[in-house]
Amino acid sequence: MPDTYTHAIDVQFRDLDPRGHANHAIYVSYCEQAKAALFAEVLETSLADASTVVRSLDVEYERAVTLGDRVVVTLRISHLGRTSYTIEYDLAVDGERVATARTALVSLDGAGNPEPLPDTWRERLEPYLVVE
Repeated sequence: MPDTYTHAIDVQFRDLDPRGHANHAIYVSYCEQAKAALFAEVLETSLADASTVVRSLDVEYERAVTLGDRVVVTLRISHLGRTSYTIEYDLAVDGERVATARTALVSLDGAGNPEPLPDTWRERLEPYLVVE
């Protein structure tokens, strides 16, 4: 079974819309925060210094989150290619899934062309790879 990476985020007042639940775009922000933590802890680099861009993003919402909830974001790698990789996210509150998401990312060189992922990244991401 592959490793998973988890990152907990407390829902803040600023995350809420007028109906009192987290705005749909905030779920994407939670995924981004978890990805930044993965980069810092696993890849030992800042997301701001990484040469990857999001090629696609997909989110499936299952239920609203509200002020005071702690969202636990669990990440796995579902694709690890030569120049790209895919991260799957499971967002849960108290063990109940509230959303799932997936981002496909591509590593780019200075000219904006795909370039191979660094070998150290591949080595550090492989334990999180889900083989189906």
